[in-house]
Amino acid sequence: MRVIEWTNDFALGIDEIDEQHRTLVGMINALDASTHRDSGPETMRRLLAQLGDYVRDHFGLEERLMGGGGCSPELIGRHFSEHAYFSGVLRDLTTDFEKGRRNVTVPLIEYLVHWFLHHIVVIDRSMANQLTAAGHDMAARVAAARLHRAIDGLTESERFLLAERLSREQAP
Repeated sequence: MRVIEWTNDFALGIDEIDEQHRTLVGMINALDASTHRDSGPETMRRLLAQLGDYVRDHFGLEERLMGGGGCSPELIGRHFSEHAYFSGVLRDLTTDFEKGRRNVTVPLIEYLVHWFLHHIVVIDRSMANQLTAAGHDMAARVAAARLHRAIDGLTESERFLLAERLSREQAP
């Protein structure tokens, strides 16, 4: 049995974000399933690591999309604040688990379901609506946000080489 089921009512109309949200639903269900069977600590460690990676990548993408303009300062502030709070909760629960507390799953699942139903359905929908109302081509915005993240991960010399190549390609 799944604790939460994806429906199109959750879709925001931004393909990559919707796919990431479907992934989150799968993670919530995997964590819930681990509580109903005798999963070892390695399974929980792996699931928590996957959730941590998801949070970093997903929140980063949303924040870069909002940072590109089209969202109100109030929404951006609230959105970033909720991301920071969620990250703190996940960090605390992961630390508790690493210190030997093995029953972190139930509070985490409850929090994730609440998060999903509130943050994604209310806050992320507001973000999508504001970005769409601003007339942005969402596919292009997502691609630019992805490129920006990839560039952030480069060394200074790699960035220099990329800039050189791009300037040669754009030269008449």
